[in-house]
Amino acid sequence: MNKSLAFIDESGNHDLDSSKQGSSKYFIINAILIDQSRLEELRDNIESLRKKHFQTGEIKSSSVKNKDNHHRRCLILKDILQLDFKFFAVALNKDAVKKDGGFAHKKSFLKFANGLLYNRLFSTYPEIEIFADEHGSEEYKQSFSEYIDRRHKPDLFWQSELNLVSSKENVLVQLADFIVGTIAKIYEGKKNPALHEMYLRLLKEKGLGLVEWPTKHHIYYEPDTTTEEYDKFIHNHALVKAEVFLDKFTNNEYEEIKLQVCVLSYLVFQSRLASEKNYISTRELLEHLEDRGFIKVNEHTIRSSVISKLRDQEVIIASCNKGYKIPRSYADLFDFVTRVNSQVVPLLDRLNKARNSYLMASKKEVDLLKGPNYPHLVSFLEELNNEKI
Repeated sequence: MNKSLAFIDESGNHDLDSSKQGSSKYFIINAILIDQSRLEELRDNIESLRKKHFQTGEIKSSSVKNKDNHHRRCLILKDILQLDFKFFAVALNKDAVKKDGGFAHKKSFLKFANGLLYNRLFSTYPEIEIFADEHGSEEYKQSFSEYIDRRHKPDLFWQSELNLVSSKENVLVQLADFIVGTIAKIYEGKKNPALHEMYLRLLKEKGLGLVEWPTKHHIYYEPDTTTEEYDKFIHNHALVKAEVFLDKFTNNEYEEIKLQVCVLSYLVFQSRLASEKNYISTRELLEHLEDRGFIKVNEHTIRSSVISKLRDQEVIIASCNKGYKIPRSYADLFDFVTRVNSQVVPLLDRLNKARNSYLMASKKEVDLLKGPNYPHLVSFLEELNNEKI
């Protein structure tokens, strides 16, 4: 692949006390990413955009005020969407950072925050040249470059270079400024529906990722508390769903359906008979099937052709590492939820990481789920990636 170029700018200040007048809640860093072969064409197109919307001045987010309800910003973003680039950003929530640590010092904070971005760039693109808006004194610039070389380049063979430049002389850094300024409008709550819609379009079409630090956690809800009546309802409802299936398919002649009926009948029998009956192991189910004349059945068949297919028919079967049962209580259902969560969510997360890694490395040229074959997976992963802004 072509050598990659990254043009970086940031929004927000290093003061961790976001309650102060003029202090931002987030510190956000954005990288415009392109292939080197597209540099001249993109630079010319950005220069045309600059002249159209900013005349003789720089492309600066701060120069586009909110007084027209973001109308001008939306117009500029509409033209920016026509440009050939991608971006990757990191948003650091300052309220979640310890105030008494080393981050209270500006240099330490900036090095750490930028390091979150550079670490991803250097680990993704073996050959990359970075142009970042300069900060502070010459002494700081030197120490910052040394920090990046020491802490964030994977090894000595990584062909990467960091350049600290003035935004006045680089329209691609100016583009990074406008994008990061727009992201900040969203994060700081200074938006309207039109800008939010345009931002989501920008994120979808041009974004390679927007990572938050620390990672957001989902809202926590207290679990339901169970009662005798609650458990009775859970058991009765599960029995009704099982009986509906048995009434419909008991006389079916298809071999796989016979297998499902045999297993479900046994689960229902055990659920009605023994109030304290624990989970029924796969081995016990296989022994029961063998007694009923089903000889060539294995554990895989139980999982894929019996339990899975029954659940597809809305039969409710609880499971854990001990086996299967018709749920008699909230605790039984919770076992099932825990099992699904421990298996499905990590798998989706691993797939999501692999997909995002290729999307970023190829600048969205390689998508593992491209095409019409995996619409549900795409929906799940988009929800995983949803920043809920």
